[in-house]
Amino acid sequence: MKPEDPAPKKYGMKPREFERLNPPGPAGKGAEHDVFAILQQNRSVEQRKGLGEVEIRETRSRRKRDYWLVLIGGNLLIIGLVALGRFNLISVLFGLAGVVILSLTITWIIWFVMDDY
Repeated sequence: MKPEDPAPKKYGMKPREFERLNPPGPAGKGAEHDVFAILQQNRSVEQRKGLGEVEIRETRSRRKRDYWLVLIGGNLLIIGLVALGRFNLISVLFGLAGVVILSLTITWIIWFVMDDY
C-alpha cells in the first residue's frame, strides 16, 4: 500500500489594507488631498512669480564660420606640410589627396551629419 501524498500548499499574497484618503464618488472629496486643487495652487504661485513665461531667443548659427575656419585651416596645414617637405610628385599627390579628403569630409560632417548649433 502506498501512502497518499499530502495536498499541495497554496502560496499567495495576503490582502493589504489601504487607507482611503479620497473616498470614491464626487460627494466625498477630501480638500487636503485633492490633486487638482493642489495643481491649481501651484500654477497660481508660478504665474504670480512669472515662472510660467518662456522666452524664445533667436540664435545665430556658428556652423558657417566653423566650416570655413576648419576647411581653410586644415587645407593650409596640409599644403604647408607638403611645401616644407621634399617637393616631388608623390608628396604633391599625397597632399592633393589629403586636401580633397579633408574638404569632402568636413563638408559632409558639417552640412549633412550635424544639426544647426
